[in-house]
Amino acid sequence: MTRIEISRRKALGAIAGVLALPALARAQSVTEVRAIIQYGVSYLPLMLIEEEKLLGAALAELGEPRAELKLQRVSGSTAVNEGLLAGTADVGVMGVPSLLIIAEKTRGGVKGLASCSSFPMVLNTVVDRIKTIADFSPQDRIATPANTSPQNLCLRMAAEKFLGDPKKLDTNVVALPHPDAMSAMLAGTEVSAHFTNAPFAQFEADDKRVHRVLSSEDILGKPSTFVLLAANARFVDRNPKVSQAMVTAMDAAMKRIKEDPARAAALYLRLEPSKSMNVEYVERILRDPENVFSVSPGGVMTYADFMQRTGQIKSRPAKWQDIFLPFIQQRQGS
Repeated sequence: MTRIEISRRKALGAIAGVLALPALARAQSVTEVRAIIQYGVSYLPLMLIEEEKLLGAALAELGEPRAELKLQRVSGSTAVNEGLLAGTADVGVMGVPSLLIIAEKTRGGVKGLASCSSFPMVLNTVVDRIKTIADFSPQDRIATPANTSPQNLCLRMAAEKFLGDPKKLDTNVVALPHPDAMSAMLAGTEVSAHFTNAPFAQFEADDKRVHRVLSSEDILGKPSTFVLLAANARFVDRNPKVSQAMVTAMDAAMKRIKEDPARAAALYLRLEPSKSMNVEYVERILRDPENVFSVSPGGVMTYADFMQRTGQIKSRPAKWQDIFLPFIQQRQGS
């Protein structure tokens, strides 16, 4: 069974603490919301919230004391999960599979607050003979960022859908961070294909040797949430207005990205300088109709069906709202 990538001792202690929380806690005033994110353009709405103080503005509209978002950047999902479980972070960004697992393990002690981005995950290759996933030989290596990553889960879903066995390509998979996986594939060394997302999908597509095998939309049948914002239930119970304002701030940030992608691209590169991208390049990613920022989650139940069927979660939520907090439950999700 797939496990969240945290040490057993930390997990058991943190989960016990979450389960011991009262259903409702006394409201308290906070001056900042602690958030853990990783690196990449998928997290841009949260960067705008921090930089342009959109959370404070949303709280002011509600007549509440101002509080602002404080971001901490990490590499890998381990720190995100540990921070939420231990209460050292109030919110954190993760994929749908991780949310399904952590929500079940904590019995709702961690839930989704809002979707962040619906960027397609793309399986690219430099090997000419590989046109579909049926063309992978036992010797071909497929890089995904981790065994618990959305990319890895999508590959297993693709194996079930197109090859009849979700485990068919398990022995082909190697876990590599996206930069290392891209370099290895383009160098033609041990990696034949890379299951990735923006901006690495765009970097690879710029190389004429690279072609797309499939995308997450081919597997799920529709656009789906790539990463989402999850919250510690204790924080939400104590700070319902702040949590509500976070969703409002997410909406506002996404609107700004859509209305002025050039400005958003410049802000992104100021916060995460890149030798590989200029403002025009990032703007092109933001304008790509495949790449969508939305607080409404997509594909949650498709993931849940597969994960319950293959034993990665014990029970399937009856509806996507069951693992999300009330602030977006009236939105059009799936």
